[in-house]
Amino acid sequence: MKKFFSFLFFLAIISCSKDPILYTLTTSTNPTEGGALLPSSAQFEEGETVVLNATPTEEYVFFSWAGVSGENSTTSIVMNSDKSVVALFVKKQYSLEISVEGEGEVTEKIIKAGSSTDYNSGTIVELSANPVSEWVFVEWKGDLSGSENPTQITINKPKKIIAVFQKKQYPLNIEIEGEGSVEETVIKPGVPNSYNSGTIVSIEAIPQNGWSFLKWSGDVSSLENPIEITVNISKNIKAEFFNPQDFTGLPILYVDTEGSEINSKEDYVEGSVSIIGSNDFPDLSSAEMKIKGRGNSTWWQGGIGRPDNMKKPFQIKFGDKTKVLNMPKDKKWVLLAEISDISLIRNKIVREIANMGSFDYVPQAEYTELFINNKHAGTYLIGQKVEESKNRVNIGDDGYLVEIDTDAHGRIEEDDVYFRSNVWSSHYKDGVFNIKEPSLDFDSEKFNLIKGHINSFEDALFGDNFKDPDIGYRSFIDLPSFIDWFLVNEISKNQDAASFSSIYFNYIPGEKIKMGPIWDFDLAFGNVNYSNAENPEGFWIKDNLWYKRMFEDPYFKQMVQERFDYYNNNLSLILSKISGFETYLSKSQKKNFELYPSLLDPNSEVWPVPARFDNHHGYVEYLKTWLDTRMEWLKTWL
Repeated sequence: MKKFFSFLFFLAIISCSKDPILYTLTTSTNPTEGGALLPSSAQFEEGETVVLNATPTEEYVFFSWAGVSGENSTTSIVMNSDKSVVALFVKKQYSLEISVEGEGEVTEKIIKAGSSTDYNSGTIVELSANPVSEWVFVEWKGDLSGSENPTQITINKPKKIIAVFQKKQYPLNIEIEGEGSVEETVIKPGVPNSYNSGTIVSIEAIPQNGWSFLKWSGDVSSLENPIEITVNISKNIKAEFFNPQDFTGLPILYVDTEGSEINSKEDYVEGSVSIIGSNDFPDLSSAEMKIKGRGNSTWWQGGIGRPDNMKKPFQIKFGDKTKVLNMPKDKKWVLLAEISDISLIRNKIVREIANMGSFDYVPQAEYTELFINNKHAGTYLIGQKVEESKNRVNIGDDGYLVEIDTDAHGRIEEDDVYFRSNVWSSHYKDGVFNIKEPSLDFDSEKFNLIKGHINSFEDALFGDNFKDPDIGYRSFIDLPSFIDWFLVNEISKNQDAASFSSIYFNYIPGEKIKMGPIWDFDLAFGNVNYSNAENPEGFWIKDNLWYKRMFEDPYFKQMVQERFDYYNNNLSLILSKISGFETYLSKSQKKNFELYPSLLDPNSEVWPVPARFDNHHGYVEYLKTWLDTRMEWLKTWL
């Protein structure tokens, strides 16, 4: 019985004690895939210490706790209330190290977000290799292989990547025309036949015996030999050689100044000349000479070519009188560049026309290929200079050679001796009479003689009795030369001959004044764009002060008309000669315009050419058509 009451007492005590207090611990991870946190969410009695353990997954690392303090992945918390704990994880980060071989750069484009230098594990980065100018991307090396560009990589560990660039390589193709070879010398290293971009190569053309180097063409245009070229693109270069005995059919004139430039009209340059006469002319062995520039508009216009080759006119002076291309011996010779006359024929055909006339002397000229210091300068006319000489203007020691000129535009030089006449120089304010021969002083006896004679001629020409054959103008002049000079210049409508320049006459005391020689016809036959001389219709020389007065004499007018019929009857012959010159120049003109392509570029202005064509034949046809139309007009109106 006693045991029974003791048991009841024990039950009473138990039933009177309190239940334990429980708190909820909520655990989670961020991000969810970043790792695990133990223990999982559960209830714990008040005061209980719970140990928390955060374990990251493979590509994450533990970062920190939220809801509990602690720096390590294991920490503890005392349950004295409901708790919420978050284990924070972050992606592992890896460095991406980029280096470059060669010249270029690599840009990084993040496909999935990450930092600019170190990338979260799993970040996808696009790499673009960008070469600098004249370099190319070749391949990736290091922790990335292949040559795909751009390419993508996944950052899952530290990576070192090398972008490999190399110089572009270009082939250098050499073609040979003629007989010769080309030697290549690398100034900066490259590989045979194909060269790294920027490689400098010296190429030298070596002609075979009996051949000569002409020029480089293709992707390089030059007359220099050897030359240095920079290989920065694929290049095709032709070395052109020629046989001097079979070049263009024209004789070849070589000027050698040992490299000295001919850049002055005042100062001669010493040198030598030799000629290969081809089939029609004798050769000339090397002869000493000196050379300088000449001309007026043609001198400044001669810069139309490349800096290494400009087509300028020249004057040659031999040490001794020398025969050139079957032309009589003399010392001074002129080289006409024919820049303005793209037909290359005007100065040649006008000599043919003048030779039909009654002139005592017509300057001779022959076509030639000119080479200066072994550089081809193109098609030239080499001819006789207008000067006193037994084989040229044969006026002896007492005769006068005078050019009617202008003292404007710097045409009169400091040492020129000239005068102004009473009538001409009053009408043409800049008009002067430049005494070319003989050499004399101002106001000397010889000076006053020629000045006085011209004034007397003008007095007779413009006097009341000018038609009188005994005391009028005809008593002073050689009528046939005046008529032929007028017709040659009026037929060609020579721009300058109306009153401006190149109006030559000669006079031997005791004899009559003779017009001539004829000179300077590159701006004739309609080859001018700034005056009415362009058109085949209309008079030109007839308006010249002297000739205008002479045409008031019916006798003079009748003589001119009769003489014109003579020239007109020879028109077919003149036109056929023009065609013959075109054929003769067929090879030469091609080489000439290869040197000076702008002359055949209709979009390139050439002073003062009025009509532009892209071929030589067009300029020849223009000349022939203009002349034919001109003669028809003169036949009607003269």
